[in-house]
Amino acid sequence: MTIRLSSYQIHNTGLNGLLEMQKAVSKTQEQISSNKRVLTPGDDPVASTRILALNQELALNSQYKSNLETLRNRLNREEVAVNSINDLIFKAQELVTQAGDGALDKSQRGYIAVELQTTIDAMAQMMNSRDANGEYIFAGYQGSGEPFVRGVDGRYRFTGDEGQRSIQIAPATSVASSDSGKKIFVDVKSAEPTIIAHANPGNKGTPPAAIGGERVLDAEAFAKLYPEDVVIEFRPLDDVNPPRLTYNVRQVSDGRVLIENKPYISGENIEFAGVSVNIAGRPAVGDTFIVESSNRKGLLTGLEDFVAALNLYGDNVADKTALAAETSKTLTNLGNAQSTLLETRSSIGARLNLVDSTLTANEDSKLTIQTALSSLQDLDYAAAISQLTQESFILEAAQASFARVSKLSIFNYI
Repeated sequence: MTIRLSSYQIHNTGLNGLLEMQKAVSKTQEQISSNKRVLTPGDDPVASTRILALNQELALNSQYKSNLETLRNRLNREEVAVNSINDLIFKAQELVTQAGDGALDKSQRGYIAVELQTTIDAMAQMMNSRDANGEYIFAGYQGSGEPFVRGVDGRYRFTGDEGQRSIQIAPATSVASSDSGKKIFVDVKSAEPTIIAHANPGNKGTPPAAIGGERVLDAEAFAKLYPEDVVIEFRPLDDVNPPRLTYNVRQVSDGRVLIENKPYISGENIEFAGVSVNIAGRPAVGDTFIVESSNRKGLLTGLEDFVAALNLYGDNVADKTALAAETSKTLTNLGNAQSTLLETRSSIGARLNLVDSTLTANEDSKLTIQTALSSLQDLDYAAAISQLTQESFILEAAQASFARVSKLSIFNYI
């Protein structure tokens, strides 16, 4: 059988061969320039799938490293704040002990009260510490607002929540990046039962009225109430004649009324069962305020109560005896606050240790992934250069041969 090839076929076949060789040379050159053996999934489908998975692991590893750095920064800042507050507690203990000296008169104790108030303000400032992103560390989930705010009565109140934010540092591991100020600075074990007051979040007064100034005036009378909680409820205006805003005070458990239809005066103390609170502002009808009996007392609240006692008690025997009892109670509360801070510092230290060990493991994991990735996609330069040399030589020979053959035609023999 005779096979006939036209000049067009000879030319086209040679050109296609050259293009394929040129493509091979170009691919090898691209592999060398990118240091990648696998350029497209078609080069090695199995390796490409594994490379994609490893790159995803590497990206996740990088994200966890960033999370760990953020976590370490927040914990370091929290640790600094807690340590500073602990130092301020030592100073407060010195001032309280000094103020309890029976040899001092009221005016001398007044000087100490001023210095102690400055210490309270410094504590509140540290409790309102922020992280690198400007969020308040001890505010719980409400990081955009100050957790400790000074009210119209001059006392600090916690306005955050009990949330504890966490940061994920591994596929199945999240670590708390902060602690709520309520847990550390408010829910401190008290030397004796006390009260905590707060407004109902659903109150409709505009602006909302605030409750504060919680104090136990008569421990024996309060002992009869404890551990009951009390609600202060504002009544409709027409409950009295002439109509005006009044309030009732009743026990939560059984509804027993302690005070009924008492006219409301903003800022006036409300006294019942041996305790005193005050409400300032313009509450709406139906607004309620809760006064809870508690065996917890805030660090700032305890010191504020002592400052109030220093300004209240005179130099007679009865007042000095009462001040001595207040001094002992305050020192006990400060010691309890130190214990709470010590537990917090231990927790922060444990979390920081976990961050350091996880960062080390993270780097080891990164190295393992990069090694596996390199074995799949990195190029063997020596082999690639040898292959490029060979392909280039073949391409040059083919080009020279094609140049000669493409000039031939049947007319050369006529």
